[in-house]
Amino acid sequence: MAFSKTKTVERDGVRNIPLGEAAACEADAVVTSNDPRPLRAHPGRRGIVWVHNPLNVEKSVRKGYLLPFLSLRPEAVFVGTLAARNMSPLYPFRRRHVVPHGVSPVFLTPEPTRGRSRDFVYASQPQRGLDRMLRLWRSAAPLIASGAKLHVFGSEQPDSPDDRGPVVFHPRRGAAALAAFYGTARAMVCPGSPDETFCLAAAEAQAMGLPVVTAGIGALAERVQHGVNGWIAGTDAAFAEAVVSLATQDDLWSELSAGALSGRLIHAMQRAKKDQLAEQRFFPVEAALFWHITNAAAIIVINWGVIEVDFAGVFRQHTKCNAHGGGLSGAVGADKPEDF
Repeated sequence: MAFSKTKTVERDGVRNIPLGEAAACEADAVVTSNDPRPLRAHPGRRGIVWVHNPLNVEKSVRKGYLLPFLSLRPEAVFVGTLAARNMSPLYPFRRRHVVPHGVSPVFLTPEPTRGRSRDFVYASQPQRGLDRMLRLWRSAAPLIASGAKLHVFGSEQPDSPDDRGPVVFHPRRGAAALAAFYGTARAMVCPGSPDETFCLAAAEAQAMGLPVVTAGIGALAERVQHGVNGWIAGTDAAFAEAVVSLATQDDLWSELSAGALSGRLIHAMQRAKKDQLAEQRFFPVEAALFWHITNAAAIIVINWGVIEVDFAGVFRQHTKCNAHGGGLSGAVGADKPEDF
């Protein structure tokens, strides 16, 4: 865990240091999260900005990012090709890479779902389409008649809910418990949002064999290939029809589930490659090995260690290149970035 403190802290073999002391650490590259300003304290080092959230020009001007972008001209790493293509050409990045988020082994190793239930899962943030799904499950008569049940994870039930329709709210669960539920579920519903750059929830569900029904908004147009590993439905009527088809047509479900599972091998190969590099104690910047770590905002890749900084600007240093040590238990992204 990265700590929001300004003093040096040691815990479990991990040393956390203030942002101001980071310049004294030897490093080949400095990687920040969306914000290029920390790069100014590290002249002469390879500057990389990890762009995991949308970053339009107006936002850069408002937050004071634009001038550092123009003067430093860092490289950029995006979590998806759509995010890379949507980034304004006004940003003078030296290079643009795409390194997708990795999927945790928690979703890669269990037995995948056999789809024997008619349980559909919503596990994204509520502002990314939950209201729309609730309306469908409470008003679309064919959907209700199909026996499809909507399970909502991590979102509180509305104070004055319309309790019509088969909808079940679940408290927030850890990854292992979520994967266990996916092991008996039928599919995921995830309309999408314009500000979404990857949608890890969809990737995790697909790794467990769940097809994803989506409106194809934002990164979901990239995560879901229509008729291959899910279904893209632009209107409410089409969305409800897709849910009914997946709930009632076993052949269609089997075909899309197989397509969803095809990505599991890719994720597993990426994980194996990361472990191999870790054992060799070699972390080239070109490999772009980024971990999906909750609340981490920047990473400095040094000769034989990794330093992370949280949003308060506090670093933690891993003195060993061990993918399973020092809290680095998150999954790795692609080992070879795509350049733009």
